[in-house]
Amino acid sequence: MIPGIEEIRLFLEKLGFDRGSINELIEQIEYFETEAPERDDIVRNYLRDECIERMIDEIVREVLRLGRKEVRLLDVAAGSGFFTERIKKRLEEMGVRTEVYALDITPSMLRRLKEKGITPIWGVAERIGDSIRIANKHYGLSVPEKFDVVVSTLAFHHFINPEGVLRSIRGVLEDGGRVVIIDVLKHSHGEFKDTLKDTHLGFSLEEIKEMGSRVFGKVEARPLGLHCEVDGVLIGLYKAVFA
Repeated sequence: MIPGIEEIRLFLEKLGFDRGSINELIEQIEYFETEAPERDDIVRNYLRDECIERMIDEIVREVLRLGRKEVRLLDVAAGSGFFTERIKKRLEEMGVRTEVYALDITPSMLRRLKEKGITPIWGVAERIGDSIRIANKHYGLSVPEKFDVVVSTLAFHHFINPEGVLRSIRGVLEDGGRVVIIDVLKHSHGEFKDTLKDTHLGFSLEEIKEMGSRVFGKVEARPLGLHCEVDGVLIGLYKAVFA
């Protein structure tokens, strides 16, 4: 179920992405392909252990607020599953039975997810529902089409159409479900568009709230007081919750 670059290109064409967007996505995929074997170590280098634990705590706290003993969780742009597996473990330690799925577009990341026992879904964040239906039809999977919780960590600034991703997430969220996004606050380090293949230089809380309010009925966003460090540059993090 893990495609090659040309298959991905054809799939993106069928989904209606224009040539410029396809080329940008392919560039991102090729970049993250090279990162995949060391992705977990790269994340650890960006974030101190206490920062990682805080991020997991923040997500788990939002899941617990649902008050459910069983949850179906989707991690969007999950990468190697660094956070995915830790969130699942923490929730199960808290007595919440967690069925976990992870969507990503990079083939090598999908392999890493599978190695960790997480069900990988190949697809694009702007078209989650279509990606799941294609995976089920063509790859013999039985991935559900609705989730109690959708999370995304350190990925939102990579999406070409972030509001489109929020609409895509809304389409696979169960009634009464919750979305938790942790990502980078707006900054001025334009070099990251080249060195890290960032599509956006983060978002301000106002931008996140404005985008979210056009899609969801409830939107919360606040700075976490945490930072990731890239090449000696500190970038602040925020948490946004949509319901």
